[in-house]
Amino acid sequence: MSLNGATFLKNLEGVITGNGFKRVIQGINLNTLRTSGGLILTGSTAPLRASLETNFEGVQSASGTTDFGSLVFNVPRDYDVNNDELKIRFLCNSAGDTNTPTMDAAMFRKRAGVALTSDLDPTISAAMNNNTAKAGYIEIDASDLGCKPGDALHFDLTTSAHSTDAANFYGVEVVYRSDLVYFENTER
Repeated sequence: MSLNGATFLKNLEGVITGNGFKRVIQGINLNTLRTSGGLILTGSTAPLRASLETNFEGVQSASGTTDFGSLVFNVPRDYDVNNDELKIRFLCNSAGDTNTPTMDAAMFRKRAGVALTSDLDPTISAAMNNNTAKAGYIEIDASDLGCKPGDALHFDLTTSAHSTDAANFYGVEVVYRSDLVYFENTER
């Protein structure tokens, strides 16, 4: 195997030196979101599936709507508990330039043999970009909240501060640090 100088630095983006490896949970996307009642999103639910731009369908939180549904997933088996870093990233923006929408989340964790937690109150990074031509990432930072491999996580999502403009969501990803090994077979 030879070293390709053209791709070497690009490939390093996936590696966080000394702190495990940056990974994305595959299979989590906007289709994973559900209404608060657990329904699949459609053009008549809140939030709703919508054509956000020509040739691009996403999820939209209509102006004045606060309920953004829920996201549920399990912490991956290769999750690095020593670094405990987990972030949910939404690519989004305001549908107009009047409001600067914000997002909030309540996070609940269920672990085998343990009662459901109360809201673990993850940190939210910033308000959405109100430049309709430029989307940006908002991060829900669930790091340092004691997650372990196999934990089931439930996020109740809300949007606010957009009484005039809708909030558009183009994509979602869950980023975490992986130890890339499976040790302690009885616990994983």
